[in-house]
Amino acid sequence: MDSPLVSAFTMLRLLAFMVLLYLALGWLAERYVTRPDSKLKGFFRLLCGPVTRLVARAMPGPASQRRLLAVSMGVVAGVWVVLIVVTEVLRAR
Repeated sequence: MDSPLVSAFTMLRLLAFMVLLYLALGWLAERYVTRPDSKLKGFFRLLCGPVTRLVARAMPGPASQRRLLAVSMGVVAGVWVVLIVVTEVLRAR
């Protein structure tokens, strides 16, 4: 049985993966939906907003929504990989 710390990191790992999937879906919607007032784009902008706003603060100057989503995916993917490594190291103990 895993310790509570390993369980917590496993849940964070799952959460990071889910956020990565939603960001990827948002990026696809921004790329392939051509109408600027699309409800699908609005939904994914609302869903991905908490992550993209944090990344937008760290980026220099204004960026397009597609660029913002791509950078956010990179950041979340990096966090996800770190959480995988930490979880596996803790399980090996």
